[in-house]
Amino acid sequence: MTLIRNLFFLFSLTVFAIASTLLAVFNFNPFTADLGKLANFYVSLFFSLAGIIGTVIFYTKIRLVKSESANPFFWPSIRQGLLISAGITAILILQGYRILDWLVGSSIIIVAVLLELFFQTKKGPVK
Repeated sequence: MTLIRNLFFLFSLTVFAIASTLLAVFNFNPFTADLGKLANFYVSLFFSLAGIIGTVIFYTKIRLVKSESANPFFWPSIRQGLLISAGITAILILQGYRILDWLVGSSIIIVAVLLELFFQTKKGPVK
C-alpha cells in the first residue's frame, strides 16, 4: 500500500509540475520576465523532469529485474531522477545565461554520476 501511495504522490506532483511548466512556457516572455517568473519556470521544469525520469527509471528497473517486490526500486529511482533532472536544469540555466561551455557541462554530468556512485556504495544503517 505504501508503494501505491508513493506512486500516486509522484504522479500528482508530476502532473502539477507539467501544468506549471506549460503555463510558464505559454504565458511568460523570457526576454521581459523577472527573476520570480524564471525561477518558477526552472523549478517546475526540475520537478517535471524528476517525476518523468524517476517514473521511467522505476518501471524500467521493474521490467528488467522482474522480481516480486518493487519496493526497493522506488526511492533509488526517484534519487536518480532527481540527480539527472538537476543536471539537465543546471545545464539549461547556464545555457540561458550564455555561460555554458563543454567544460562546465561535462563537470556537471561528472558530479551527478559521482553523487549517484556515492549513494550506491553508501552502506545502510547498522542493525
